[in-house]
Amino acid sequence: MDINLPMPAVSASVSCMDLGHFYNHIKKVEESSAAFFHYDVVDGKFNKCYILGDMLCEYLHNNTKLPVEVHLAVYDIDNYIDVFAGKGVDYIAVHYEAMEKPAIIFNKIKKLGMQPVLAYRADTPPQEDFVELARQCAWILKLTVNPGFSGQTIKPTAVEHIKMMKKMLDDNNVDKRIQADGNVNPATTKMLAEAGASIFTGGTSGLFVQNYSIEENIKKLLQPTKDFF
Repeated sequence: MDINLPMPAVSASVSCMDLGHFYNHIKKVEESSAAFFHYDVVDGKFNKCYILGDMLCEYLHNNTKLPVEVHLAVYDIDNYIDVFAGKGVDYIAVHYEAMEKPAIIFNKIKKLGMQPVLAYRADTPPQEDFVELARQCAWILKLTVNPGFSGQTIKPTAVEHIKMMKKMLDDNNVDKRIQADGNVNPATTKMLAEAGASIFTGGTSGLFVQNYSIEENIKKLLQPTKDFF
């Protein structure tokens, strides 16, 4: 599914949703202006935790009209791509740190009917091949914290990496957007937008803040970024 993302855009982090009332929470996200679902998969090796599996992803796909981005924070990428391709997802984010031959991985994702997203850990700066790899993907996912644990604060070096990425893209006339994922809340979105991010993955500290609707939280997230878009 090709989607026209709004500028700026907010995605909903599934791992931060109320999984005990998953269907109802899916519908609450759909009633908001969230652009897509962000579905984290962590294998216990890429980071020392395990998050979300394939069966829940299939349930999500079967119960939403919104696109689904699966974020593979894993090392054995090939097997995970095969599994999640059968779950009806739209985007697969794969990590630079886990790919020996990115072009082969990207082509596999495309042949299976999805679009690749190029992902980087919080502590990984863009390398010399960044622009060429970015050209082959839907957008770039930059982690601003380590994957899998909520409640972390943004790593300043990750913000600097976003600035570097944005400059490299602009200098080479590559029209690809940057997604910031981790500790995205009203206190950080201005800094992230100023650095060059225009897609914001909302979780416990920003999108699912209790006592407010999801749409109210989206407005609070994006209000600090209004001077950049």
